[in-house]
Order: sequence, then C-alpha cells, then structure tokens
Amino acid sequence: MADENGKSADEPYVIRGRGKDKAPAGTFALFADVNYNVGGPRDKILVIPAKGTANNFSDYGFDQSDDGVSSVVNNTNNDNILFTRTNQGGSQLPVRAGTSIDDMTKIPLAGSPTSTWNDQAQSALAFAQPVPLPVFTAPAAGAQTENRRQPVQGTAAPDVQQVLLYEDAKQLGTLPVKDSKWEYTPDADWPLGQHNLAAMAVRDDVTSGKAYVRFYATLPSPVVDVTSPRNGAEVDTGASIAGVAFNADSVNLTEGSTKLGSAKVNGQNWSFLHEGGWSPGSHTVTAKAVRGSQESEPDTVTFTAAKKNLTVDYKFNSSWQDWETQKYIYSYDITMYAGECDVRHWNVGFGQLPVGSVLYKEFTNTFWGMIIEDGSNGDVLLGSPPEGIHVVPKGGKLDIRVLVLYPTQDEAYKHLYALFAKSLSE
Repeated sequence: MADENGKSADEPYVIRGRGKDKAPAGTFALFADVNYNVGGPRDKILVIPAKGTANNFSDYGFDQSDDGVSSVVNNTNNDNILFTRTNQGGSQLPVRAGTSIDDMTKIPLAGSPTSTWNDQAQSALAFAQPVPLPVFTAPAAGAQTENRRQPVQGTAAPDVQQVLLYEDAKQLGTLPVKDSKWEYTPDADWPLGQHNLAAMAVRDDVTSGKAYVRFYATLPSPVVDVTSPRNGAEVDTGASIAGVAFNADSVNLTEGSTKLGSAKVNGQNWSFLHEGGWSPGSHTVTAKAVRGSQESEPDTVTFTAAKKNLTVDYKFNSSWQDWETQKYIYSYDITMYAGECDVRHWNVGFGQLPVGSVLYKEFTNTFWGMIIEDGSNGDVLLGSPPEGIHVVPKGGKLDIRVLVLYPTQDEAYKHLYALFAKSLSE
C-alpha cells in the first residue's frame, strides 16, 4: 500500500527532532543519541512504521558510522527487534510493545567495542516475528556457468507468498512461491561476467532480510568483466581498476588508442593500478582478457577521477592455518590517509572473496569500529565508530590490521581486490 506521495506506507524514513514525543504514533523510532536526542549533538530519528523493516539503516540515510542508535521508542502493538548486523543478522535485542529504552549504554552486549548496545544496531523490525531468509538452490554460490539462460531457483518458508529478486539495485522479478519453491528464468541472455543477486521473502507484505548469491556467466574462450569502479563512479586519482576473468592468463587495458598495460589474472581476479595515477577528469578504459592467441570481447568502464581527501592502500603480512577450522587465516594492514582535513566518519571495504570466506573471529571480536559486511557474501565493509574516535588525521594515517579466514590457500589471496575508502562527509 502506498501513501499519497506514491511511497510505501511501511517504508522507513528519517526525521529530525529531540524528545520522546517526537516518536510518531504506530512506529518503531530509533534515536541517534541517548535520552531521545535531548542534550546531545545528534538529532536524527529513523522511523520504522508498523510492519516495516529496515534491513540496513544506511539505505535510509541513517548511517551507523555517523548516527548510531542510542535510544528507542516502540509506539506499536508488537514486540520489536534490533539486530547488530544488516539483514537481521547478529545479536538480537527485543523491545517490547509500548516500551522504550532511553539509554542504550546501559544495555550490555558481549563482544561490542563498548560492551553495550549503544550505536551497535544496524537492522530492525517493527513487528514481532522475522520472516526467514529465502535460500538459493541454483546456481551454486560462486558457480561458473556457460548456460546463458541459467535459471535462478530457491526455497522459502511455508508461509511466504512471494520472493523479490534483485541484481545489484535492479529488481529482476516478483516470484510466486509454490510448495515452498520459487524460480526465475531470464527472458534474455545473462551478460558475460559477474552477477550479484539478492532475494527477499515476503509474508503478508512483511519482508525478510536479503539472501545473496554470486555467480559468473562464462564461455569456453576468454571472458573479462570490470567490476570496480562502477560505470559513472567518481574515484580518487590513485584508484585501481579490478574485475574477474575466466580462461585467461592476463588482462590488457587501453584508453582510446593508448595502451595502459596489463594485469595478471590470479585465480579469476585481476587488478590494475595505473602508474602515476589518473589525470583529473573523465576516463573510459577498455579491458580484454587474453589466453595465448585468444582474446575476449571487450568490457568498458567510464569513470571520473578526482583528488579525494581520503585514500587507501594495503600490505599483505602473512598467512597460517587455523587448526580449529582447518582453513587459512590471511593478515593484511589496511592504511587510510587523510589530506587537507580530518576524516571522522568513514567506510573502507574490499571484495571478490571466494565462497566460504569470512572475517576471522579474532578480528571481529576485537575490532573497535562497525562491521557492516563480514565477507560471507563476498564483500567486506567496515565503518568508523559513531563516537568520532579513530579519526584519520589531517595529513596523517589510520591503520587497521584485518584477518580474513579463507577456505583454502592460494597466491590470489595475497591481494585485496576492489579496495576503497570513503569519507562519509564527502
């Protein structure tokens, strides 16, 4: 159901205000500061209408690294829930119908940087029972398929009526669920390269979190796909170009008639750093995968280079076996650099992790910032703590030692792909 502005009546939204009375009736209201924003510097309120879901607060302009959740008001008739991870993951904090919490620093949470729930919530429901995530059954996570009409199939809980399927931000379809099964068959060929799918289950207009799967459309011959930066993105002049390639040894890159160089394919990943950086302005770069005398069809990306205040690089340290899981731990130092001003609120991340990877528990148990994506969906995304500590100082740097648990050992894992840092104030 939509309101007079065409917006879903259950869609979360952000308002500004101070005081418990600013929580709208019939909603679950999340305040950015203790005591309902009274007396503190922050005044944002994330409002989740009854039957609404906020699977990732950042989607609504309520960024955990800047705003956080420090007090809540449950003005609904349902027992609602806060979660420490996006998409209804991590630890849970029930908030009973008609109650409120004026200071989340008084609610203990083991393993958080402050040992409390203050600023830790990243996802929430405005109703009592979460909808279970749907499950992908085909294609398998990380699969390489030559079937250009590869169907997408899955299962859902018995009381789920439909599944919403997305590729990145684009909705592919609304799929009915019959006998707990759902299916999507494309009416055109999948483009060659990487595909990132997400599915949400719907029960009586209430949605689940997102389940993810990544697969690759390939050919017997070389295939290349540029995955970073995105078309139209603005990046730092020192940014790298990264992607995936199949049945290839290297990737050649050109800009117009100018040869930029080549990148070695490690496993299926590749990354290219332009010597001397990109000149400010627009760039259109073409990539072709090569194996012997065979060359792939080109993939092209257009982006704008600009000098950013926040930049990032990394260093691989070492790897060793985790005897508890028999998997392998890889250690990296990620370093962010600030230019002409401090960066108090930031995100840093990387991707292209193989299936079965995740941030290692020794890191997740001790990291002082926000873990927004833990690598289990192929991507890692970290955020600064909301209090504005761990600043990247003007003209200085901030180091983070990150530990990733991989399913196997591989030379490709010594590299971080699609590494980026973003100042949330820019």
